[in-house]
Amino acid sequence: MQGPLAGHVLRMLGAEVIRVEPPGGDPMRWLPPLADGTSARFTALNAGKRVVEADLTTMQGRAAVRELAATADVFLHNWAPGKAGRLGLDSEDLRPGLVYAWASGFGDTLGERPPLGTDYLAQVHSGLAAAVRPADEPPAPSLMTLTDVLGGLVCAQGVLAALAARERTGRGGRVDSSLVSAAALIPRPAHRVHWTPWDRPLATADGHLYLGPEARARPEAMRRLFDRADAKSLTTQEWTRRLAEAGLTATPVRTDLAVLAHDPAFRSAIAPPDPVTGHARPYAPWEFA
Repeated sequence: MQGPLAGHVLRMLGAEVIRVEPPGGDPMRWLPPLADGTSARFTALNAGKRVVEADLTTMQGRAAVRELAATADVFLHNWAPGKAGRLGLDSEDLRPGLVYAWASGFGDTLGERPPLGTDYLAQVHSGLAAAVRPADEPPAPSLMTLTDVLGGLVCAQGVLAALAARERTGRGGRVDSSLVSAAALIPRPAHRVHWTPWDRPLATADGHLYLGPEARARPEAMRRLFDRADAKSLTTQEWTRRLAEAGLTATPVRTDLAVLAHDPAFRSAIAPPDPVTGHARPYAPWEFA
């Protein structure tokens, strides 16, 4: 996700992004869940990019990529360590004025032969897997792929900084970022946090509720409410109303991504589903005049 997300952010900022895929297409295109025959995750990361197919195991395929890079502002990849050099597509192999970006798993943190650079391993090696879990649970990586998302943003920011520097100096540059360096940016307490029952989503008759800060800070008020009824005896909507009457807030937990586009809390951030593909996508967070 890290490299495609960085390109996705740059595309939303106005760049023309050309995605190089192997002949027949990237296998990620068919990773479930599928929407209109294409992986929903793949579409979320790559919609709007132009695609060029090239077999990088051949001289012709590598030459085609060098030809694209010759007229590009940025060359960005997230290959495993050493692969760019073996392909003849490292920074010194391409034109000097290029901004060359490599988004890796571990950079040089774990030596010349690091383990496979996946999000979950980066969370483990950086200590993030422990930091995101409360003290009474065993350390485990977040399923949200935190370092993939933040790593993509850090890489895109590095590219923008290098492009700004090139405007001043006329020289290209190299940007190295990694999942583990992105993880290091996430602030964490000195000790793992202790969660109370009110810090966890509460099961209702038809779903879950996540309590707002006022409710979590007033456990005595919550106990009074729950003394009158078992949490699972009322629906999410009924509990939300009862909490509001007590001056407390809570947010329904959505477990089905398909309903987000219709949720009032998300409606202003998500574009209506495309009439052809049925896909709903977040609006770009920037506006340019």
